[in-house]
Amino acid sequence: MIFLLIDNVVQLRRPEPEDIEAMYDYRNDPRIVATMGMTSRGFARADVAEWIDSHRKNRDDLVWTIADLNDRCIGHCGLYKINPRNGVAVIGICIGDVGLWGKGIGTTVIDGVVTYAFQQMNLRKIKAEVLATNISARKLFDKLGFKTEAILREYKYRNGQYLDFHVLSVFRNEWAQRCEQWQPE
Repeated sequence: MIFLLIDNVVQLRRPEPEDIEAMYDYRNDPRIVATMGMTSRGFARADVAEWIDSHRKNRDDLVWTIADLNDRCIGHCGLYKINPRNGVAVIGICIGDVGLWGKGIGTTVIDGVVTYAFQQMNLRKIKAEVLATNISARKLFDKLGFKTEAILREYKYRNGQYLDFHVLSVFRNEWAQRCEQWQPE
């Protein structure tokens, strides 16, 4: 079932067993893993199935498959560490089809998910955590109005070096200012 159709470009839906193979492929692709904040020693298909199941059961996370209009899994995104009391969540995205990088899909998805988080979940702040070396993600979040809150210096160890980690955020009222189609209550 489609959760959200975004700009007639992609759909977001709950992960399904048929997504495991695509997620297995991209979660083991060194080009993709290099952009992500997670540490990877490689994933088995069973690991991917367990990851999907754990996020499905975790009430603090909402994870969606990003699918093209033919329902092919091209990545995933989510709101993690959702804290309704404080009105905060962490957003994450992975476009798993490298051939689709730079086509605006990430921007479209983040825009849709952040709008959903503010309008439907009544959150007040969305954070993103990005490796300093992931220039594309930093530009994406900057374009959407996220501000740098902190730079965690030499926070993640990758390929023999420690990398900085950027913590970015946007508040509900800041988002509303850039989105004329709605105003927060």
